Amino acid sequence: MIETTIAVRRRAQCGEGPVWDAERDEVLWVDIVSGEILRTARTTGSTAARSHDAMVGAVTLRADGGLVAAVATGFIGWDAAGDQDRRLDCLPAGTRMNDAKVDPSGRFWAGDCAIDFTPGAGGLWVLDHEWNARRVLEGFTLPNGLDWSPGRESFYLVESMGRKVFRFDWDVDRGEISGAAEVLIGSEAFTGLPDGLCVDARGHLWIAEYGGTGLHEFAPTGERVRTIAIPTAQPTSCAFVGPDLDELWVTSAAAGQDGDPDAGSIFRLRGLGATGLPSTRFGG
Repeated sequence: MIETTIAVRRRAQCGEGPVWDAERDEVLWVDIVSGEILRTARTTGSTAARSHDAMVGAVTLRADGGLVAAVATGFIGWDAAGDQDRRLDCLPAGTRMNDAKVDPSGRFWAGDCAIDFTPGAGGLWVLDHEWNARRVLEGFTLPNGLDWSPGRESFYLVESMGRKVFRFDWDVDRGEISGAAEVLIGSEAFTGLPDGLCVDARGHLWIAEYGGTGLHEFAPTGERVRTIAIPTAQPTSCAFVGPDLDELWVTSAAAGQDGDPDAGSIFRLRGLGATGLPSTRFGG
């Protein structure tokens, strides 16, 4: 039986991008709009925040114990002591980075979009270990959740505004996208906007639906397995956390949800019968 509880009670305007930190038994996440980077103790829900001076699309762990974030201007890094030691401004004014994740080789991939969501103005970037960034995909509007299959043969990317999930072949040896995009899940599968996603140990995709009050599980073939109701209108992203990677934490957004006291909180799902994959740290 699935148990849904509130892991973190907070009015995040746009909570996003949960990342499991196994060493500290914490969940790292962001509030995009407020520019906050947050750390939550998994067992108590106690949350510490640090503010950035602009929007933060996503944050994750570096191999040396620091952090790297995809921000409004590009990428920023902090060392293990919390001091900024890296900055790469690669985006023009009027754009920002959105969701991001580390690939199996330890590089940081992030989608960018126009602030006003100009159609086709977004794309996908990769930041390598030497802090060189390049844009590898173009023509998207709001590239969002991304992840890799357990066997590393597939790369998945959400296009929120088009309400589609794309699958690309992944070249394991080169660590690159290979071939053209395939629509794995079409717009007919969603009433709201597909947002963040994660892939479990079986290769199933878990996708939060912004405006759809739900979390969807899809098979690697793109077929829907089930939909789990989330008790708020704007789920945003999800990640498996905990020592056994069997808790699914679902972030949400409070923007425009004044009548919902739980909007912006993180919801914890247990009893799913699924487990996640260990995350990779950024190697730069």
